[in-house]
Amino acid sequence: MIALLFAIALTAGPTDPSTWREASSVEFPPAMATTETKDEAEAEAPVLAGVAVTVECTARASGKVEACVVLGETHPGLGFGEAAVALVQDSRVDPGPRDVQFARTIQFTP
Repeated sequence: MIALLFAIALTAGPTDPSTWREASSVEFPPAMATTETKDEAEAEAPVLAGVAVTVECTARASGKVEACVVLGETHPGLGFGEAAVALVQDSRVDPGPRDVQFARTIQFTP
C-alpha cells in the first residue's frame, strides 16, 4: 500500500526538469511566535476536576421520573446540566402511593 502511494506521488510531480526548483530556493513560512508558555495556557483552562450538578425531579406514583430541572451546577454553560437531566429524566424508581419531588446531586469525574 505504501509503495503504491509513493508511486503515485512520484508520477504526479512535474516531469520536465526545467520546472524543478533547487532546494535553496524554497521559502518556508516564518514560525509562529507565541508569548504564552504551556503553564500559562493550562492555568487559563477551566479546571473540571470537581463538576457537580443538582437536579430536581418528580417521581410519579407509577415509578417514572420526569419534569427534571437543574437547580445548580458548578460549571454552568458547559453542558453538564443538560447531561445530568438526560441521565435522570425518564428513569424508573420503585412505584409509590403518590407523586414525590426529589433532588439529587450528580458528580462528574474525569
